Amino acid sequence: MKRNSFSETRGFTLIELAVVLFIMSVVIALTAPGIVKSFSNLSLKTTAKKVGGALRYSRSQAVNTGSIYNTIFDTENNRVIVMQIPSPPAPNLTGRDNEAEEDPEETDFPAIKQQKKELKTYPFPDGIVFKQILIADIDSREEEEDGIYQISFSPGGSSTGGKIILADEKERMYQITVNSMTGVVTVKENEEDDD
Repeated sequence: MKRNSFSETRGFTLIELAVVLFIMSVVIALTAPGIVKSFSNLSLKTTAKKVGGALRYSRSQAVNTGSIYNTIFDTENNRVIVMQIPSPPAPNLTGRDNEAEEDPEETDFPAIKQQKKELKTYPFPDGIVFKQILIADIDSREEEEDGIYQISFSPGGSSTGGKIILADEKERMYQITVNSMTGVVTVKENEEDDD
């Protein structure tokens, strides 16, 4: 039986190992910027879809509950707030006074007990800001300070309509559009700045 000596077994030479490491570093250097760009763009795209989802939620809740829903854009704190405006209590059409029949503890504040406002807040990740908000004839670019803007959805599904543009630090932009007649919300990448 013949034994293999140490000198007969062959491993990688230092030159072969250096060539492999060089090739790997070239491949990583070429692909890394694309990977980093796609991750940073993903944050903006996700935020734009969240804003679109908040607007769609407001519309569907307005239709389902019969209440007005406002989607509020807080440019100072970079967040979106969804708020329900409760409907006023229905008038008593029977003409009878039901106060004598009801428990006095239940009639102290009946309107407050019926009207529970819904409030949801969606903060933006760092680096994502409102670039422009157009609602009716109000343009956020013409305002001197950050402010509060809102789109309202009626129980019929229509809205005040508008356009919201979000941007990141590299000036990539996404546009969210709300149709005033139908309340339909669309989200798309905004290639260039619409001045």
